[in-house]
Amino acid sequence: MTIEIYDCTLREGEQAKGTSFSLDDRLKMCKLLDDFGVDYIELGWPVVSEEVFDSFKEAISVVKKTKIVAFGSTSIAKNVDEDKNLKSIIECGAKYACIFGKTDIDHIEKQLGINNNENLEKIKNSIEFLRKNGLTVFYDAEHYFDGFKKDKNYTLETLVSAVNAGAEKLILCDTNGGILPDEAREITKYTKEELEKRGIKVELGVHFHDDCGLAMANTLATLPYIKQIQGTINGLGERVGNLNLTTFIANYQDKLEGKLNINLARLKEVNEESFRLCGVSVPERRPYVGGAAFCHRGGVHVDATRKGASYEHTDPLKFGNKRVIILNSLGGASSVIEVANEFGIEIKKGENEFSEKVQQLMNELRTYEKEGYDLGGIRSEQFLLLNKYFGNHRSLFEIKEWDSQSSKRINGQEKAKFYALCEINGKLIDKEISVDGGPVEAGFNALKGILSNYYPNVKGLHLYDFGVRIAREGEEESTVRTEIWFKNGEEFSTVGVDRNIIGSAVEALAKGFRYHLLRNQNNN
Repeated sequence: MTIEIYDCTLREGEQAKGTSFSLDDRLKMCKLLDDFGVDYIELGWPVVSEEVFDSFKEAISVVKKTKIVAFGSTSIAKNVDEDKNLKSIIECGAKYACIFGKTDIDHIEKQLGINNNENLEKIKNSIEFLRKNGLTVFYDAEHYFDGFKKDKNYTLETLVSAVNAGAEKLILCDTNGGILPDEAREITKYTKEELEKRGIKVELGVHFHDDCGLAMANTLATLPYIKQIQGTINGLGERVGNLNLTTFIANYQDKLEGKLNINLARLKEVNEESFRLCGVSVPERRPYVGGAAFCHRGGVHVDATRKGASYEHTDPLKFGNKRVIILNSLGGASSVIEVANEFGIEIKKGENEFSEKVQQLMNELRTYEKEGYDLGGIRSEQFLLLNKYFGNHRSLFEIKEWDSQSSKRINGQEKAKFYALCEINGKLIDKEISVDGGPVEAGFNALKGILSNYYPNVKGLHLYDFGVRIAREGEEESTVRTEIWFKNGEEFSTVGVDRNIIGSAVEALAKGFRYHLLRNQNNN
């Protein structure tokens, strides 16, 4: 059986703490997932807001292959013809609808305030109403697994009611995220077999929440009995989140050799862009696609990897990822040699002063680690350290003085002024820049203005983002870590740490220019 991938990031993901989508974000997410190859995109609940309702028309015109689905519930009004929720699904323009209904008797009695038979009628009437208006309907059986454990006969009756009304697929939902894999498998198997005994051949799907960290295990356990997998591309969702489709897709194709219409090589790119569109920082520790997924720090691991013995469960390139060797105080000489080779800096253990230089480099790394630089696998930082001890280190420039001023007027206008005094080839050169913006932008422009007279190549360097966080907590003596991202054909970042937030930015800026110049020294 070919598995269908149903993404509900634009509905479930928006319920996660800290996420939000503009109309433009919704359309970008649709285009991203469509190009990637998911089968269905749940765009949202059209009755929720005018913006969500309006997004359907544009989204439907944007996608090429993926089917856009409108979400909703069974009728809220007594008369389905008067139900705004169902009418909005019909009017939004989607050809597919996924509506949820109650399965757990506690929710039927306590939340809806109706009896079991009235609930069955509600499911039937709601689906029939959508079907009469030309929509293909999937039915989400909310709290199915919990409801099954209380009264399995009634939960089955809710599914029968949905199928008889015209539901094309039945989705079994672990809405509270508390089911265990053995339970999930047995309940799904029993459900499929019981429906077939009644002569009902309908495709099943599953929708697992991850409150116990078991959404992946539960999905894999139910695979023999299902057609559709519902989840979010980055695992974001209500409370802890939903099944992470990125990890599922990687497991399904790489470990189970399953076939999907998915471009696996774009997995990392799609996952990271989905986090950005959600307005959430991209976490490092993500299976298959994270920056730390194939990251090696320990000396034994690095040494084995360098010699061809793997500490990786699969090839990172399959998923658009790569192996990262971290230059760190635990990695020792092996990490120095391996990372140096990546930059074309050839060094050997037996070379003159090798041990001494490695020790000096390690001491500097330990200082950085204690101060909270968190250099991790930042390649530009690795290169600068290696170049300092084993490369053709050039001074290039030194910032002797700097001064920064910034202000915000009553009309909201922000201005910043930055003064820098640099030494280049024994000469002192200064420059002052004023900008309508912030001090990091002003500092970048001032340094670029000074350096471009001696190194024309810096004209092609651009600053495109920066982030600030606490490096080491110490109340009013805390230090801050500033990471600045640059573009010059490649993207790279550098880090500065200081008790002065502008000082940390100046350090990162200086290292960014230095990395750019050293890596492009033939063009300076």
